[in-house]
Amino acid sequence: MMIIPLTSGMPGEPLPYLLHTDWMITIILFLCILATSFAFSKEKKYLLQQLKASFTSRERSSMFDEVTTSNIYYKILLVILSCVLLGFCFYGYYANHTPELFAQIPHIKILGGYTLSICLFIFLKSTLYRFINWVFFQKVKNSLWIASFFNLFIWLGVLMLPIVLVTIYFDISSQISLLMMGILIIFAKFSLFWICFSNFFEKIHGVFHLILYFCALEILPDLLFWKGIELVNNNLILNF
Repeated sequence: MMIIPLTSGMPGEPLPYLLHTDWMITIILFLCILATSFAFSKEKKYLLQQLKASFTSRERSSMFDEVTTSNIYYKILLVILSCVLLGFCFYGYYANHTPELFAQIPHIKILGGYTLSICLFIFLKSTLYRFINWVFFQKVKNSLWIASFFNLFIWLGVLMLPIVLVTIYFDISSQISLLMMGILIIFAKFSLFWICFSNFFEKIHGVFHLILYFCALEILPDLLFWKGIELVNNNLILNF
């Protein structure tokens, strides 16, 4: 009996990497949902009051009334979660604009790098705010501004969570998701601009100083951070 050897078929192509098939990504997002739900179940009233106080000058003086240790812990947790979700935004943007980077480095490492970079950036930015405001403004106004900055950052992350989930698990266009995230970020910047005006520059003649202050401490650091991320991405592409 003659045995006919099997011929080898055509080599298959590896399937493209998809976020929703990565179990580590699923765990990270599940923990984000769990932590956000838990934080709001405990501190929903406090977080809403803080947000309202950020925009209402009449209630701003009560922002630090009856602040407990648990309030601070939950706010720190939500700030970290917001950094993680912004990390997903950076991931989505550069996955479309710099795909060669993702062909060389594990995706989870890229996401982790973006998240850690954002955490460090937010810490340095808040430190810069504290120092500049300490030099030029009263201590109370400094504290109110920092609290408002983090309140807005937390709610930005909360609103981004459903966008990230829908983008990953319902396969909507990355352009649409990036557009929605961009609209949220722009709205957050305008809100921060209004809070800055009502907190530091209540008179209309201070608008020029407000624009100078806001561009120097809010817009310029963001642009430098973005440029830094792009430089690091380009160096990684060249060296790997």
